[in-house]
Amino acid sequence: MKFLIDKINFKLNIRGQLTLQVLMLVGFLFMFFSVSIYFFSKLYLEKRFYKKLQDRALTTSSLFFDFQANNIEIQKIVENTEREYLNEEVISIIDIKRNLFVFSNNFKKEEFHRLLMLRIDINSSVGNANLGAYKMAYLKIKDNSGEYWVMVSAVDKIGEEALADLKNILIIMSLVALLFIGFLGWYLANKALAPISDIIQQLDQIFPKNISKRIIHTNFGDEIGQMAETINKLLQRAESAVFTQKMFVANISHELKNPLTKIFTQIELLEMKYKNFPEFHEQIVSLRDDTLKLNHLTHSLLQLANIFSDENALPLTEIRLDEVVFEAVSEFKKWNPGKNIEIDLENFPEDEKYLIVNGNAEAMKVVFKNLIDNACKFSSNQTGWLNISAIKNQLKIEIRNEGIPIPKNEISQIFQPFYRSDSTAKGKSGHGVGLAIVKQIVELHHGKIVVLPQHNGNLFQVTLPNFFN
Repeated sequence: MKFLIDKINFKLNIRGQLTLQVLMLVGFLFMFFSVSIYFFSKLYLEKRFYKKLQDRALTTSSLFFDFQANNIEIQKIVENTEREYLNEEVISIIDIKRNLFVFSNNFKKEEFHRLLMLRIDINSSVGNANLGAYKMAYLKIKDNSGEYWVMVSAVDKIGEEALADLKNILIIMSLVALLFIGFLGWYLANKALAPISDIIQQLDQIFPKNISKRIIHTNFGDEIGQMAETINKLLQRAESAVFTQKMFVANISHELKNPLTKIFTQIELLEMKYKNFPEFHEQIVSLRDDTLKLNHLTHSLLQLANIFSDENALPLTEIRLDEVVFEAVSEFKKWNPGKNIEIDLENFPEDEKYLIVNGNAEAMKVVFKNLIDNACKFSSNQTGWLNISAIKNQLKIEIRNEGIPIPKNEISQIFQPFYRSDSTAKGKSGHGVGLAIVKQIVELHHGKIVVLPQHNGNLFQVTLPNFFN
């Protein structure tokens, strides 16, 4: 039983598990008592019926041996007493020595009683036996004329009907009781788990928007209250950690941006000063490129840290996503004239309301510029393709290229910070931060991003809910 409960519990929540356990426990006890009632009722009815048969045998023996009544008189008395209880009654008196029926109320049943005689314990003078639905009581009578078996058999139809009725009543009562216990168990489990559900709802409102809030519970003395108190302590530590991270990001932004900007400006001045000195100019250009990469990396890391630490850093408003996409493409082409992005408008929505989403325009431009840059960077011909379409109240933007497909075993890792695929990123510039930023921004917009490797390239698919959805 425990194995069965464990196997079923694996697929149920706690409320269902508690209900099932109560149902099975109480149901088992109820079934045990129901079977016990049926079993003891059957024993009682059988005992009562055998008592009637024994009384019948005693009455018949008294009439036959003590009062010397003839067969007709005995048969009349038999027919007029307890006929409703003893169905298909057969009474026989057999001379044991001669193996002869000296009396029978139904001589057609002599062979049947001879068959029942095989079930008689010859060492006992009084006893009971049965054959199928027939039950029999027998007596051994010793008389001056010899020894006799007095046998009375009948079918207990009233007892069978009573047992059948009792069985139906117990089955119906069991089903009704199981339903009632199931509903009662569900109600009690729901009531017992209500404080936990309330804590879950409060936590949903706390993370990540308002980490300063605390769980409110009426009784901090019980086990659930102790759990709520522990969670509040954890929230306090989490709030302190988030505040420390925000302070770090704010301070490091100022401490890193200004020096890097000054260094880059000074390098540009040196580049202009020594442009006529090739031996110095080449090294200065290389230093400028490295400084620019370091500046971009620092900016990306700070941006990623800021997004992770504060969801409110991206206030969402009603925007037209197609305009954001076109601006991202325009800015990308301005800074990357050697790369090309082609836009497919075949599936472009005709109704502009399908293009409106609840989002942050600047953040979404970062998403598309990163994806377009990756598409062109890892393309064999420095070209990417972009498609906009609307499906089922969702806006879908697809960006694909032609190049080396991303291995399937690396798909789940490419959105991790600093991860770079050995098969596709070898020899390409970058730090593995862009896609991590993209994924975080898309999820903060309640969207989804997936990568679908093609036979000759890769397809990145961004899906966002429509504003009117």
